Amino acid sequence: MKKLMVSGALALALSGVAMAEESGGFVGVDLGVSNSVMNMDAGALGDTIGLNAKAASVGNFRYGLMGGYKWFFTESFGLRAYLQVNNGANQIPAGLNLHETINTLNVMANVDALYNFYASEASSAGLFAGLSFGYAIHYGGIVKDIVDGGLKDPSGFDMGINFGVRTIFAKHHGIEFLNRFGVIGASATTSESGMDVKMSILQPYAFGVRYTYNF
Repeated sequence: MKKLMVSGALALALSGVAMAEESGGFVGVDLGVSNSVMNMDAGALGDTIGLNAKAASVGNFRYGLMGGYKWFFTESFGLRAYLQVNNGANQIPAGLNLHETINTLNVMANVDALYNFYASEASSAGLFAGLSFGYAIHYGGIVKDIVDGGLKDPSGFDMGINFGVRTIFAKHHGIEFLNRFGVIGASATTSESGMDVKMSILQPYAFGVRYTYNF
């Protein structure tokens, strides 16, 4: 009888682990810090006439919303897909004690692999890693100056790598510590007087914290 009770308790515990995190939809909000690197390249002639330039911002505040769906194939491994929209501003040095503003609105699709290294009936903890790709809309003072000067708007395709730590508690609530490394930034090339001028804006890193509600 005692063996039967122990076996039943063990089975119940294992079933609780398996049900620790289930497939379902989720929404979230995030706050973080990111930076931008702006590059203007007109080749060898650009070096001669002083047109080539590169400037990087320090970390600046960002905020956003996200929502999607996750699938768990085992008690430890899963996959999620979600849309993410975030916005923020970066200050690019433009001379002694001067800065220009680049505002960036990111509209991104993300796919992350999920791994839970801890699970109980009501909580779990694990890692995530995946890809982020979409459209970066750059606007603000310095972008306006670029367009007014005859160059193309440097908004466009942007791609990065996601990774971080995630937790679930009380079954529905989640906290994540996230990182994103940019690998491809938006760019545009303008032909001026037989010279090609390429403007690009890369978002090398972003990190922050995210709250999720899991349905």
